[in-house]
Amino acid sequence: MVMDRLIFAAVSFFFLLSPSLALTSPTDLRAGVASMITPVSTVRYYQQIIDYLGEKLGVPAEMVHRTTYDEIDLMLEQGQVDVAFICSLSYVLDNEKFGGELLVVPQVAGKTVYQSVIIVHRDSNIEYFDDLENRSFVFVDPKSNSGRLYPLYLLAKRHFFPEQFFDSFLYSYSHNKSVEMVAKKRADGASVDSIVYDYMLATGSPYAEQTTIIHRSPPFGIPPVVVPPSTSPELKQAMRSILVNMHQDQKGKKILEQMRIERFVTTDDSSYDSIRAMLAFIRNSQDHPIDQDAAPVNRPRNDQAMLFSVLPRDNPIIAYERYQPLIDYLSRETGKRFELHLEKSYEDVVDRLGDGTISFALLGPLTYLDAHRRFGTAPIARSQNARGETFFRSVIVTGPDGSIAEVADLVDKRFAFAALWSTSGTLIPRYLLAWAGILLNQLESYHHYNYHDTVIKKVISNEFDAGAVRSSSAEPYLPYGLRVIATSDPIPTGPVVASSHVSPTVVRAVQNALQTMKDNEASRAVLSKLDPDLQGGFVAASDADYGDIRRLFNEIPRTCGTGCHPDISF
Repeated sequence: MVMDRLIFAAVSFFFLLSPSLALTSPTDLRAGVASMITPVSTVRYYQQIIDYLGEKLGVPAEMVHRTTYDEIDLMLEQGQVDVAFICSLSYVLDNEKFGGELLVVPQVAGKTVYQSVIIVHRDSNIEYFDDLENRSFVFVDPKSNSGRLYPLYLLAKRHFFPEQFFDSFLYSYSHNKSVEMVAKKRADGASVDSIVYDYMLATGSPYAEQTTIIHRSPPFGIPPVVVPPSTSPELKQAMRSILVNMHQDQKGKKILEQMRIERFVTTDDSSYDSIRAMLAFIRNSQDHPIDQDAAPVNRPRNDQAMLFSVLPRDNPIIAYERYQPLIDYLSRETGKRFELHLEKSYEDVVDRLGDGTISFALLGPLTYLDAHRRFGTAPIARSQNARGETFFRSVIVTGPDGSIAEVADLVDKRFAFAALWSTSGTLIPRYLLAWAGILLNQLESYHHYNYHDTVIKKVISNEFDAGAVRSSSAEPYLPYGLRVIATSDPIPTGPVVASSHVSPTVVRAVQNALQTMKDNEASRAVLSKLDPDLQGGFVAASDADYGDIRRLFNEIPRTCGTGCHPDISF
């Protein structure tokens, strides 16, 4: 009976032909913000200033929040946002590439400059930047000036690449997350924005108090507010006038005070020449790929490390915290050197398993079926949670305002899915929508995001009316007003799989290490640090565990008349 429901629901199931396009509706003002600080803080602070800007302009204003600087830069280049709050290096690169223009800059403590500060744990014996050689390091973003460019400049002057100098490095995608990583001793050092760091100290952040500064850069032009060339001169002038006078308005002044900004002022492009000089030095001395994407987490230093990958459903900092203890455990138990490796998409993880770049991976049910179909990949273990359950659930969530009580209320609403190949974030939720009689074209708009926590924050910030995520991802946000309006039937936990390029001896060693984790106190302590769906350890797995998911996908009708279903089967 359940399967009959699934088959009926699949008539409306638009899935996996190509990345979906959101059916977005036009708005009068779109303002982009990247996560220079954590996404929740970004939403809390910047939403107020963007609402203020829209109110003064007399038009609706929408905040467009993205995890990385590169995503906002691309939207600026394509004219998808009218204004954006970005990093200083992003401005330099955008100005060089497509003519991004300065609008205003914030003035903080009487200055329009800031610094990059190199921090370490206060208990560390590291006193100088050179002491970080062969240690672990956290960058903020590939396009961050204080969080990446400046330390790259220090390395270039010493004729090093990060891969040669650091034992390992990763990206946190927010300055305060980098501070947190060092405070928790997840990394030996980090480079962060001095303004963010000083704010954390001033507000009593326990993470900042656990760290100390070992190096300060010269001053740089402060992260600006910018506009793309496509923004009309009239809108540019209106926004500039509103922002530079914001401190004289009672409401505006209150918002600025909460953000620790005194006022907005205009500045000259030459304020960023020192950043251009660093960039030129790096490019000319090492031809370093500063404009390109981030390196993988814990990038291998030689070809002896075995890469263990997880699906990118969490942002990199969360992934590191939830899975690095497992990697360290496997290295100890098997005598092999494992390194945590993140790809940019679910599909890339499967592709790299197939060509042998990745040796082992923790997959979801749907990505496992794809890996099995294409490469004959077999499961070697599957996880269980602390309650001993070998399943999880998908949930549809909404914000705290209570206007949406059930799935049927989502007609003409904005919906955020997780990645296209996510079982809990796309496949199952689309069935939940279909059971309520909702086709995708009956939503006002929909969009896919790689990270489940991004989906949640889009919903909490009211950028989307509802979204779909794994239940364990939603639970930490329930005290903040996130509401669950639908829960799926149990979904089998995804398996750990091995590439066919790995020797059977190593596969057996990893399989044994995983399945015996729950048998002694030391390894149970490791489990307690992992993702909630892994904290009960690992049990034996077989292809038969995923039979229901396979049938669910294979029995999707291909005669619905839209031609949207892929010509593949598992």
